[in-house]
Amino acid sequence: MTLGKAKRTIFAVIASALVFGAGPWGQSSALSSEASGVTQPPASVGMSAHGEPLRAPAAYYRPVLVHGNAFPLARSNFLSLIQIFNNWHAPRLRLVNGTWQLVGVHEGIDIAAERGTPILAMAEGVVDAVGWTFYSGTRIGVRGNDGRYYLFAHLSEVAPGIRLGARVSAGDFLGRVGNTGYGPPGHRDVFPPHLHVGILAGARWVDPYGVLASLYGAAVSADREAQARLDALALDGRTAAWHHAVSALLLPLAAPKGE
Repeated sequence: MTLGKAKRTIFAVIASALVFGAGPWGQSSALSSEASGVTQPPASVGMSAHGEPLRAPAAYYRPVLVHGNAFPLARSNFLSLIQIFNNWHAPRLRLVNGTWQLVGVHEGIDIAAERGTPILAMAEGVVDAVGWTFYSGTRIGVRGNDGRYYLFAHLSEVAPGIRLGARVSAGDFLGRVGNTGYGPPGHRDVFPPHLHVGILAGARWVDPYGVLASLYGAAVSADREAQARLDALALDGRTAAWHHAVSALLLPLAAPKGE
């Protein structure tokens, strides 16, 4: 390994730690049913009238609303990762006069996910910011009707129709997970793909971990119940009802294409 490659590798490891918090992935990265998980592909159950297995396509579940709020990432019915890191106020590096210095703390929560995972609006509101900033990369800001400002950073792409002044509802498609930022427009790959979520209440950023974990737990429970109902329809051979339930349960969004 050349000296240049070694420096880049060391910097990438340090940057990942500073993005996600202390340790290789975060201050608190223990798996729990509320804060993180790997979705398992549903079993193929039941047969159509033509003797073919009733199997839903690889897709994302529709958002689950709790008091008008949605978890900001779409969960899938195929094998995929979502993990919420409790890294509020973890140390942060900033580029000062050409050198990286420890100058602040992390005022948000990171959620690890596959590149391309759909990002959803957490609350109803108006798009207040969209585009590039040095540290956030491609980001979207939504001014919620509840008075809070919701920041989503490091996106790989912005969804069609998401522009300044656009109105969004909780659960609307905003863009896709990436790892952009910490550089000029288009810069990426300094850290692993994840979504940074920040919530500004008045003039202060607040810790969103609790609300994110709660919304995720609600989504997991609701999706499991809906999937069980779908499987029951398949076992009963109710093909028409099964197809109707699939359309009601899953979002018409494509899975990540990979690179």
